[in-house]
Formats: sequence, C-alpha cells, structure tokens
Amino acid sequence: MLIIDGVGGAKMEPFMQNQFYSLKDFKSMGIIEILFSIKKYLKIINSLSKYIAKHKYDLIITIDSPDFNYPLSKKIKKYQQDTNIIHFVAPTVWAWRPSRAKKFAKVYNEIFTLFSFENKFFEKYNLKSTCIGHPIYYIKNNSNVVKTKNNVAFLPGSRMGEIKSLFIYYQLAYEQLMKMNSKLQIFIPTLPHLKEEIIERTKKWKMNTIIIIDEKQIENYFLKTKIALVCSGTASLEIAKRGIPQLVIYKLNYFTELIARFFIRIKFANILNILENKMIIPEITNSKLKKNIFVKQFNNLI
Repeated sequence: MLIIDGVGGAKMEPFMQNQFYSLKDFKSMGIIEILFSIKKYLKIINSLSKYIAKHKYDLIITIDSPDFNYPLSKKIKKYQQDTNIIHFVAPTVWAWRPSRAKKFAKVYNEIFTLFSFENKFFEKYNLKSTCIGHPIYYIKNNSNVVKTKNNVAFLPGSRMGEIKSLFIYYQLAYEQLMKMNSKLQIFIPTLPHLKEEIIERTKKWKMNTIIIIDEKQIENYFLKTKIALVCSGTASLEIAKRGIPQLVIYKLNYFTELIARFFIRIKFANILNILENKMIIPEITNSKLKKNIFVKQFNNLI
C-alpha cells in the first residue's frame, strides 16, 4: 500500500496521510527575510529530518525551494545514509551560486530539471539528471479562439511576501485603468491561502474585479485576457505560452538585492529573457521598479 506523508498545499493535502506542515508556513522569499525566520526553519528541518529517519521512508521527494530542501536532505542523509532522495526543479546554478551543483550531487540520488541545458551542470558531478520539461510545454495556446478580450490579468505572486512587496504596483495599474474609463475588467488568479489577502487589498476598487482559485475557471478567463501584469516567475512563462502581452515586475528586499548583485550572473529576471540574452518580454525589477517608470511601461502595454 502506498502511503504519502509530507509538506504541501491544498492540492497535495488529499493524497497525504500525514501533513506535517502547510505551504502557509513558508512565507519568506529573500535572503534577509529568510534570515529573520531562520530559527523557525531550522526547527522545521530538525523535526522533519528526525521523523523521516525514524520512520525509514522508501523514497524522499523534495520539490523546489533549494535553500530549505538541501539542508533538510543533508540532515536526513546524516541520520540515514542509504535514504533514496530525489529533487524536482533544479536550482538555477547557471544563474547564481554554481557551487550548489556539487553540493546537491553529494546528497541527492537524482535530480529532475525543467530545461535540458541544466542537466550538464549536475552530470558534471555524476548526479543523475533527467529533464521533465517546464509546465509551459503542456499549455495549449488558445489565444486566438476568443476574439473579444476584455480581461486584464493581475498575477501578484504565489507568496505572501511577493504580494506585500508588489501590490502597490497593482494598485497603480488599477488607477491607470480607472483613468481610461474602459470596459475592461480585472481578473486575478490566485491560490486558496492568498485569496482573502487579495480580497482585502481590492475591496475598495470600483472596477469589476474577479478573484479566482478554480483552475478551470482561470483557464476560461485567460482565453478572454487582453494583457497581464505579472510577478516574475513561472506565471510569466505561462502567460507567454498563451500569447498574452505582459509586463513583468519583481522587487527584492533592498539588502537582499545588494547581496544578490555579488552572486547573480544574469542581466534579467524573466527566464525567456535570460535564455535569449535580450529583453523580449518587458520587465522592471528591483531598484528600477519606480512609480514613474512603471506607469509609463504599463500604459504602453495597454
């Protein structure tokens, strides 16, 4: 009989016999923010690693979040060296902190990448690497099916920290749309644990605003979406695959940005811009993300 225990969100919950922690417990996003929560995360790592070692699971699967999952996996191996651990979504060692590839090879039995070019960075250290493809490869582009498009999609991020950092710009975008007095409506796809936060932040908006967590409904609204304002990440790739014009934004904590400048080896935040080594999708990030620049770029998108 297959028994699944673990840490996960609403979609994983029905499949788990024991849910140790929820995604709600992981809200930090930058180096500085994580440092402020380091005691909490170390406590989680210690409790999980001891529990896993004690119950001798046949397989451990870690997903994304390398700065949490690597120390967790390392500690599990310390308790039980022969534990089989695989990791989904390789860390972006080609962008920054390339030394992580060697460290991962010492802990993991196999790693699954989103892009085929990533494999070589891990195979160099004899870590079995398999490309499973990015989720965007499985999205059908039905953008031409619907001719009348009156939705403006706001995708403010999948973490509470991103919403708190970026929502001021979604407020600015809303104000620009109001000035147009258009027939457009705002559509915000989000996750269950973030819905109430977004409702609270948009409750005074006078423009028709639809907040959705149901995937089928989200897809239907995307078919009628004219433009999108997107927090940098996987969402941006999904929007690009659908052929929807977009503006990508992101903002790290000021001190996190200063630290990152010494390590990051890339010029862009959006993966498509990184792969092409040029800005094919408009993006404004970090210190460049200022009110006047944003308003100008967003108005150009409209």
